[in-house]
Amino acid sequence: MKNLILSVIAKISKMDAEAKLLAAKVEAQSLLIGALLLTLGKNGGMNEMLDNVKKAINAALDAADMPLKSDAELLMNEFNNLIQLTQLLETNDAEIDIEALKDASDKI
Repeated sequence: MKNLILSVIAKISKMDAEAKLLAAKVEAQSLLIGALLLTLGKNGGMNEMLDNVKKAINAALDAADMPLKSDAELLMNEFNNLIQLTQLLETNDAEIDIEALKDASDKI
């Protein structure tokens, strides 16, 4: 029984580490995309890029079967959340209030 419990704990630890790594990768990509959007927004061209991404996701929504449609909708929602967060960062001062940012992201 002791070996079984240790085996389960080892599996849970491995899954936890993999989940943390995946979360870190996703967050790093979000930061990179946010920085790119802020840069593009200052130099122009951001609206065109956003429209192209939205058109591609909408095309996938139109062509997708029912199980894939929900995944495409989830992707569109997360994309819109990222855009809203980036716009929030752009409109606020360089000094960001973390609590206000958390409150705003909870409302999204």
